[in-house]
Amino acid sequence: MLRKTSFTIVPTPAPITTPITKFGGQPVWLHSPHWPIDPATGELMLFQSQIVLDPALFPNSNGAMAYIFFGDGEQLPNDAFAVVLQTKDQKALHTQSQAMEFANASIGPTIYEWITINDREEKIPKEYQVILDPLVEEEAIPLKERYDEYHDLDYDLGYRFSKPALAGNKIGGQPFYVGYLDTPPEYFTSDEWLLLLQLAPTEGFWDNYQPNFYPFYMEMGEFSLLNVFMTKDFKRAEAYIQMP
Repeated sequence: MLRKTSFTIVPTPAPITTPITKFGGQPVWLHSPHWPIDPATGELMLFQSQIVLDPALFPNSNGAMAYIFFGDGEQLPNDAFAVVLQTKDQKALHTQSQAMEFANASIGPTIYEWITINDREEKIPKEYQVILDPLVEEEAIPLKERYDEYHDLDYDLGYRFSKPALAGNKIGGQPFYVGYLDTPPEYFTSDEWLLLLQLAPTEGFWDNYQPNFYPFYMEMGEFSLLNVFMTKDFKRAEAYIQMP
């Protein structure tokens, strides 16, 4: 059995300035800022979220916070993410396997929504609070049973997953697949990897600029799902984009 907590992303009435799980706004650093620079553009990456590593989900996490960033350029989505881990004892640990530079910047670009202003679409920075559900046990399911056969997305009727218990936005638990992985990456198969974050609907549809399972815009291809993995020693992290 694996523990997880599902969550809902909702607008915040005021900026969040405490070290809790949230999306957007500005990161609340536990130590000195450690902002990744997008290797494709040379600009600061967009801040996506900060995720508290609850010891009930991630044993020995030592009060850590994971800061997730992504590039807003034209590189492939799976190459555009970075994760920075800060703990009470360690100022910053860059967990991506690829080489990357960092800036000592406390604030920077953040996730946004496209808003129509005077008949023009503009990027408006946004911040969201996270409503966490109680922790639950998720029954372990073998890898080959954790996927949907490929289905065409019906833009009117949407997409219904065959295993909704594994889908949805969650921290912890097991990743859900929308296409069979003949040669899945190591972090899908090894016991050394943990699912940190999943953004996915239980059922969903494409709505203007993004799928309906998160409110902000993030260039991941049409109707894509995001999984972020971290090793049990918290020294590596990888993001994986699923594009059915």
